[in-house]
Amino acid sequence: MHEYAIAKGIVDVVLTTLGDRECVVKKVWVKAGVTKAIVEDALRFSFDVLKKQDKRLAGAELMYQVILLRGRCRNCGAEFEIDRISGLCPVCGSADVEWLAGDELFVEKIEISDGNRESDG
Repeated sequence: MHEYAIAKGIVDVVLTTLGDRECVVKKVWVKAGVTKAIVEDALRFSFDVLKKQDKRLAGAELMYQVILLRGRCRNCGAEFEIDRISGLCPVCGSADVEWLAGDELFVEKIEISDGNRESDG
């Protein structure tokens, strides 16, 4: 289950970003491309287990968004988005495709609360 390793990476990024700051993490926004083949429920479960290791993360909510696979066919010129891993242009069937998006994995935003005020990290 590679989702545990991904969740560990997310938690590590958040904790590194926070440093020694005293705050409470409310939400963590993560974007991942289709090619990462992440099972969302497994990622959420792993994140929920790992976040308990630091009191600042204990109540954090994971906001997860999938980035579709986007490509441009070098054969017919079609640009397209698909929601599954495929090496072929859905218009002409060519394998000569330039992939433009869908392989990303990053923490986009961290919402924190410092006492009475909230901010994005």
